[in-house]
Amino acid sequence: MKKTIFCVLVCMLMMVTSIVSISATTSLKKTSHPLNMGNILYVGGSGPGNYSKIQDAINNANQGDTVFVYDDSSPYYENIVIKKSITVLGENRETTSILGDESADWGIVNIYSGDVSISGFTIQPSIGEPAGIVVVKDYTYPDYWNIVILQNVSISNNIIKNTAYGIFGIRLKYGNISNNIIEDCTGSGINLFISSNTIITKNFISHCSYRGIEIDGLWGSYRLMNYRNPVPENIIISQNTIQSNRWGIQLNGGAVNTIITQNTISSNHGMFPGHDGIGVSIYQASNTQITNNNFIDNSQNAYFMAVLIFRYPQFVLNTWDGNYWGEPSNTPIRINGTFWLMPFPRIPIGISFPNFDLTQWHIPWVVFDKHPAQEPYDISGVY
Repeated sequence: MKKTIFCVLVCMLMMVTSIVSISATTSLKKTSHPLNMGNILYVGGSGPGNYSKIQDAINNANQGDTVFVYDDSSPYYENIVIKKSITVLGENRETTSILGDESADWGIVNIYSGDVSISGFTIQPSIGEPAGIVVVKDYTYPDYWNIVILQNVSISNNIIKNTAYGIFGIRLKYGNISNNIIEDCTGSGINLFISSNTIITKNFISHCSYRGIEIDGLWGSYRLMNYRNPVPENIIISQNTIQSNRWGIQLNGGAVNTIITQNTISSNHGMFPGHDGIGVSIYQASNTQITNNNFIDNSQNAYFMAVLIFRYPQFVLNTWDGNYWGEPSNTPIRINGTFWLMPFPRIPIGISFPNFDLTQWHIPWVVFDKHPAQEPYDISGVY
């Protein structure tokens, strides 16, 4: 009998605890500071201590804090600057909007620090054409190389539209750009300069006037300091949907060890037939793996330019394998390109004659995808 009573009491206690827990969880909605959580600062909502501006909360946050933004006061008409290692989190990316303008800061969201995470927002201009999210510190044109490296920046689960660039970064290392929707940019959807060890995955990028994704190393044929400058390296571009842009994915100017895999690259059509609308274009890049992608209905599915320069890196070792090219094929798929041989790289200008160029020898070249896929891959990006 005593044992039975004890069991009943335990069950009643568990029920009471569950009710209290559910009630407490419910009370979190739209209230904040009275709960004395310390490391979370709230914007919008009904809490008496909540901020009305995102930037005010950021300014008062400490390293490692979280700024949580409710959608009650959305849209937030402001440009924000993040100079400390914090998390900025929107309640719902469909309903929590930041509307910025062309202010002194280049982007609507400007990240000047490493160890930053931003997610859960719709980001678009209220007026003008600013960039969406900019990740760069102490940049002075045209020196892309000798600036601060920003590490561990995460940009995820946002909607970015009608901006100049969707996401723009210089010297980003160990970045994570994932699960974003980027649409209707007048520049490129994602544009990274001299970045490394970064993952770009499960993004949906469409209707951008330039590239869906561009990785640039600013390596130049006549740049005498190439061997001293860093290049983009170890970037993974996977499970993205890139459609209806002018170009799809482009590596430009010295990218090394890039993996482009399991992306759907479709309907990228340029303005000038024969020159634009390329699904994947590889310029002066080395050790690139282009595997298991879907190439569908692009003006030109792929193009490459390989460069061989004496005493400089050789941008030639790229692999195409297992891609789907719009229709089944039992024979290898041919990919047209150009091989440049530059025997005199220290000459700072081109020297040309009517039928001969002394400093640049262009040779038509081809490579093959020897194992083309027979049907498109089912690539389930999470948007």
